[in-house]
Amino acid sequence: MLFSASGGWSQVIDVNKQNQEEDRRGSSIIDDSTKQVFGPQDTRYTYEKYLKYNNLEIFTIDTLIRNFHRFHYVPASGFMYQDLGNIGTALNPIFPENANEIGKMTGFTAYDPYYKTPDDIKYYNTLSPFSRFKIIWGGGGRALTEANYTRNINERINFGFEYRGYFIDKQINRQGRGDRNVQGVYYHLHGSYVSQNRKYVALAYFNRNRHVASDYGGIQSTTNDPMDDIFFSDNRQVNLTDAQTSDLRTNYHLYHQYELSRLVQVYHSVDRYKQLNRFSDSPVDDAFWPIDVVDSVQDYDRTKFNVLKNEFGVKGDVGKTFYNFYYKARKLNQNYKYLDSDTLSVPTNDLEHFGGVNLRFGNDSLSYIEAYGEVETRGNYLIGGRLQNTWFHAEARSQRTAPTYMQQAYRGSHHEWSNDFESSITTSISGGVSLSNSWLQFQPSAGYSLLTNYINFRQYYNADSLLLVAPFQAAGDISVLYAELAFSITLWKRLLLSSTTRFTNVSGSSADAIQVPELFHLSQLSYNNILFDGNLEIQVGFDFLWRSDYYAMGYDPAIMQYYVQDQFEVYSYPLIDVFINAKVNRGRWFLKLNNVTELIRGKGYFATPYYPGQATVLDFGIDWIFFD
Repeated sequence: MLFSASGGWSQVIDVNKQNQEEDRRGSSIIDDSTKQVFGPQDTRYTYEKYLKYNNLEIFTIDTLIRNFHRFHYVPASGFMYQDLGNIGTALNPIFPENANEIGKMTGFTAYDPYYKTPDDIKYYNTLSPFSRFKIIWGGGGRALTEANYTRNINERINFGFEYRGYFIDKQINRQGRGDRNVQGVYYHLHGSYVSQNRKYVALAYFNRNRHVASDYGGIQSTTNDPMDDIFFSDNRQVNLTDAQTSDLRTNYHLYHQYELSRLVQVYHSVDRYKQLNRFSDSPVDDAFWPIDVVDSVQDYDRTKFNVLKNEFGVKGDVGKTFYNFYYKARKLNQNYKYLDSDTLSVPTNDLEHFGGVNLRFGNDSLSYIEAYGEVETRGNYLIGGRLQNTWFHAEARSQRTAPTYMQQAYRGSHHEWSNDFESSITTSISGGVSLSNSWLQFQPSAGYSLLTNYINFRQYYNADSLLLVAPFQAAGDISVLYAELAFSITLWKRLLLSSTTRFTNVSGSSADAIQVPELFHLSQLSYNNILFDGNLEIQVGFDFLWRSDYYAMGYDPAIMQYYVQDQFEVYSYPLIDVFINAKVNRGRWFLKLNNVTELIRGKGYFATPYYPGQATVLDFGIDWIFFD
């Protein structure tokens, strides 16, 4: 059992140091000239949340090939998100999700998954310098690049960086190589420090993500019929030719803690977060927009959001019970290009105060009972509990969340509103069972959520019969019930069949505020083997995705928001991707043929209304890791 969270992280480092000393006869710093061969087990990492909540887990470098071909966000999420039919485009969860923050946020969330939060940053401890390079050559000019590097200065200090680049060409009306649909560059620098007496630990990083997309507004069509051949014709035309959106985010983050004893540790974290969202367009696209709010030669909308967040807490372990009490302050500033802050009912310069508690009974990461809560001085709150063991899990939570700035007020080139929404309330309960043996894993689960004062964007007709998009607050309650069955079966030792099927029902007086597919199914059949005396590992198979017909959320590029609509029904489509994943020594590679179904049916599918999904194309990717 670890003495404490900070001591546990130090102990991991001490073990590595001891191994170095045994192998290197006293050297405490890695000598790059050594002929010692290091491997994945010699590079370990953890996340801040495991240190913060005294439940330290240590991970080693991922070298698995299973699902390596799911290299971008939508397939990696289990196809639980919709996009605009191309890698790196705006994202939206298909099923409703709980907000991560009960206080006010800016409201621009379409590019959230491409940005890493404090919980996503890895902090390493290495015996040797570690680097990883990943390159994807996707068909149709869809390229991704990733690079990681980290090393220990000594047994107590580590630093490193991570880089990711999206260079994605248009898939519709592409004018040639380099005609970008998406260009995004993310990077972060990270470091960790443990004092010599193991009492003090500090984790820090800086990250930046700039994501730019040319939004084409969907395919031009004189009807709302998804079966119209124009959507997949060689002569199809797009609605927007010059529109562009961008999302720029930066964050400076520091977490540090000091251990007075096993019973008492104190900590502090600080974040300096900035987000800048822009939309621009030229007069050539004016016919697409129902109204012009701002009289300008060229559309140029801009919104800035700044947050300075400080959290101070005390925590500790009493026997097998963990406790944490904290105070959090968030200083906010929202700046609109075309809105005077003095005219708004919601303060754009604000200071929020929170108090919170976390309790965990049982310090085994596989079996525990957890309770948590947070309250804001204006009445927003989060309270919940979680039960976890090796075969069963359950969670109940309720939260009252402030409306976002974007939901309360906005004025841009083609949109304008001012609201006084109440905070939304979500109460949910979920649970599941996990049973497994040598050949079968069986994981049924179910959940229920009650949504009150639910806020979403929707499409509506104004008094002049113009079809507009704006936020709305549901007048009645909404009930969301789901049941899910996930399983995997190993057949004849080499064939693996995995499957997830989900049924969702939305009811209540305001049920039309949420549109989800009633049935969702994802499965995979693959052949897995290790050949040539362990020198080649392969996985060969196909993914099968099917969703029932539903009115999927539409997308408005000017405000970067997905919205509820009832004009365009996305039809069900049996999407099939065929893949080969392989590993030779420390290199992994894959081949993936996207959307084989289109070769057979001659017609593709829709990722979002008016936005066709990825056509049949071949992708190739490779990944190397080095330990010197």
